[in-house]
Amino acid sequence: MSKKGFVNLDVASAFSFLWGSFTPEELVKRAKRLGHKAVALTDLWGMYGIARFWKACRASGIQPITGARIEICGQGWAVLLAMDRKGYGNICRILSSGLMHKAGKRIPVSSSILRSLAEGVVCITGVEGSEVRTLARRGDKEAAGIKLLAMKDIFRSAGRLVMGIQNNQATDPAANMILIDIANSTGIMTAAVNHAAFLDPGDYQIHKILCLIQKKHHHRKLTPLPNQSYHLCSYMDMKERLDNDTLAENTLEIARLCTGFSFPPGKLHPPSFQEKKRADTELAQKAIRALAAKMDIVPGKYILLLDRELQIVKKKGLSDFFLLVHQICSFAEKRGIRSSIRGSAAGSLLVHLLHGGPDPVTNSLLFERFINEGRGDLPDIDIDFDSERRDEITRWLMERFCSPMRAALVATIQKFRVRSAVRLAAKAMGYPISRIDTLSRCLPWSLRSIPLKEAVERLPELKNSPLRRETTLLETASCIEGLPFQASVHLGGVILTPDHVNDWTCVSMSRKGFPVAHLDKDDIEILGLLKLDLLGLRMHTAIEKALQILRQQGIEPDLENIPLDDEKTFELLCSGKTLGIFQVESSGQRNLIGRLQPGSFNDIVAEISLFRPGPVKGDMVNKYVRRKNGLEPTEVLHPDLQDILAETYGVIVFQEQVLRIVRRFTGLSYSDADAFRRAMTKGRSKNEMKMLKNTFIQGALKKGHDRKTAELVYKKIAAFAAYGFCKAHAVSFARITWQSAWLKAHHPAAFYAGLLNAGNVGSYPPFVILNEARRVGIPVLPPHVNRSGHGYCLEGDAIRCPLRVIRGTGPETEHRILHERYAGGWFQTWDDFFSRVQIPLHTRHMLILSGALDGLSGFEQEGICSQASTTFSSIQSTKSMSSCHRPYISSPGKHIQING
Repeated sequence: MSKKGFVNLDVASAFSFLWGSFTPEELVKRAKRLGHKAVALTDLWGMYGIARFWKACRASGIQPITGARIEICGQGWAVLLAMDRKGYGNICRILSSGLMHKAGKRIPVSSSILRSLAEGVVCITGVEGSEVRTLARRGDKEAAGIKLLAMKDIFRSAGRLVMGIQNNQATDPAANMILIDIANSTGIMTAAVNHAAFLDPGDYQIHKILCLIQKKHHHRKLTPLPNQSYHLCSYMDMKERLDNDTLAENTLEIARLCTGFSFPPGKLHPPSFQEKKRADTELAQKAIRALAAKMDIVPGKYILLLDRELQIVKKKGLSDFFLLVHQICSFAEKRGIRSSIRGSAAGSLLVHLLHGGPDPVTNSLLFERFINEGRGDLPDIDIDFDSERRDEITRWLMERFCSPMRAALVATIQKFRVRSAVRLAAKAMGYPISRIDTLSRCLPWSLRSIPLKEAVERLPELKNSPLRRETTLLETASCIEGLPFQASVHLGGVILTPDHVNDWTCVSMSRKGFPVAHLDKDDIEILGLLKLDLLGLRMHTAIEKALQILRQQGIEPDLENIPLDDEKTFELLCSGKTLGIFQVESSGQRNLIGRLQPGSFNDIVAEISLFRPGPVKGDMVNKYVRRKNGLEPTEVLHPDLQDILAETYGVIVFQEQVLRIVRRFTGLSYSDADAFRRAMTKGRSKNEMKMLKNTFIQGALKKGHDRKTAELVYKKIAAFAAYGFCKAHAVSFARITWQSAWLKAHHPAAFYAGLLNAGNVGSYPPFVILNEARRVGIPVLPPHVNRSGHGYCLEGDAIRCPLRVIRGTGPETEHRILHERYAGGWFQTWDDFFSRVQIPLHTRHMLILSGALDGLSGFEQEGICSQASTTFSSIQSTKSMSSCHRPYISSPGKHIQING
């Protein structure tokens, strides 16, 4: 690094959320253009952009300096920079101490916490927003000196304190004289700083718009930066502002102090919870015992497959991870929480033996689609749990790894999309809501890779858009489109780190009280960490609630072992009456399964895999259906591929088939075949496609195939590879499809009640499910104070609706009624009910009109009946019913239903 130069040490990117106007990648590109050898990223209260910042710096040959901006009790804002690995971990801990509070509150860091975690940290005070600069701007040298001494006391035994000198406002030159004087008198280094929230002076307006979005959308109190000088500066910019080479050169010294930290590039970091050899042995023993327990005589192919999987898992250091997943699934089983494995992990024999799921041998699955020696990333094991009980699993996992904290939820970064960019920018600019609706109505939710301004010019549907005339709004929305908007929590992702989470990132607190890492799924892959997906599946909830109802009747079906050739279940599937059945209930799926006429479990697997836009557009669906039903002869690409494509009538449906074809036809290993598949399914250039084709053709020629045949097979694979579906995932889901179909075929009333009690399971609201129940001959009974339970329940062969479906009677009122009934017995009269349960008058009327009090004496109370009739007339005139249920309203002697 040359003697003369400058390093930006106070930089807030768009990952400061509605403050900075650029991405980390844009920052690095600009820093390189300015000739900088190093640059810092110091987002406000967060490290969401750190992983991609490091990746961009590494690719550009620029030294990344890692840090953050925080608030300190009594000191205002300060910049923290990591000198080494210890310092990085300490900054993460400092941030976490201010962020791990409920309701998303950020608490300024106390001096005691900062002092205890100062090792390896450079702290820059005097920056924009710091108390010491505010006092110096007022000319209060004494107070500023006291603040600086307090900061010096924090860093007296560890870390490094620096006084930042900037020139952004009219009062800064005089303030700088004070700050330099008190810094020199206390022996503290001074260095040039400039808080950069935008890259160019012209981007100042974008910064102001982002701040206005914070104020108008999030209702936050904040003030934007006062002028356009807060941009990324060059050495000449700082020289002109401060006219002091020493201040600029001191930033180079600080950059040298911060060379001791880096993320290990290109390395994987699987978690380890015990000595590796011991973990390998334990995993092998558990797997062998499980295999022996499943079969009296174990076929040799199972032994060979298990040995191959164990060797690869051992080589990749993943034994502990598999054992952890085994512990999670065992915990769920002991607690009676339904679960299943999804994704490519379902193709592993190890997963089958230790965690359940499909048998990879009988289902012709492939372990190498899940893990192989050539993959440079860590595998995912995705587990679906009963949605209502998933938090129990998450809480157990967090408690299991709380000391030290080695687990945290994964973050999700929400970005400005086309419509949100236009709407929020317009709102910030003061457009009335009616005008905002007009301008955004014609916009699609996403333009994919087309920039907004280009789309307005190119797309026919936007040709007459009024947005074309709003040039300032269009320009502003284009600038913020794609920028991070806010951070939220991934649906089920959990990271597991080899040591404390804070050695890798800082954490915030979720609404449910779980730690959330400042890493999204892409960041985790960049850092080589392991992610586990603990997902919620409503169908598991529905099935469990149906089974609970059956258990009350003394029926306990073993859904894990129901026969896969059950005629009644296949009759139901072939009829197309699959409403409520997992994965096959939409109108399109019902149409396809009716055409397909499944006669085996494999047909269900194929149906799930084929019902996607790619296969439909590629005419794979029609070809498969015609061949399956004997309307078209089955043709296979090549005789050598007969056994691979026989199960799908010559149509390439599964990704596993692509791997097997490439291996069979070219002699490539499964690792290379999987790399080939992944390359084929991503956006690739003409040169990349040419290289892929050449690799395939050369391999085929070595195997003795002629070039014409090789090119034909390659052409077919290239056409279908992008549409291929992971068979392991399809088989895993097909098992749940079969279980739900079996329940509907054999216990329809319990099945419907389970669906209704599970909440929003599929595509249809409750009244559609209830109407279908009626159509198949299952009576649906209205709510009643003496007969309804918590949720929908069976009463003989009928389904009894719960009280909460009555308009105005929510779960809380329902709970009070049922609690009183369980405690004091059935209600005998109206007086008995109303004296024991205190509810609003309107709710009383609704209970009467719905028939919920039918059979109780007291109907002669004409006053109440008259008022109830008035309520009934009002409802009839407005038809103001619940959107999810159509409540029962009773008039004397007859139940009717009001359609809302």
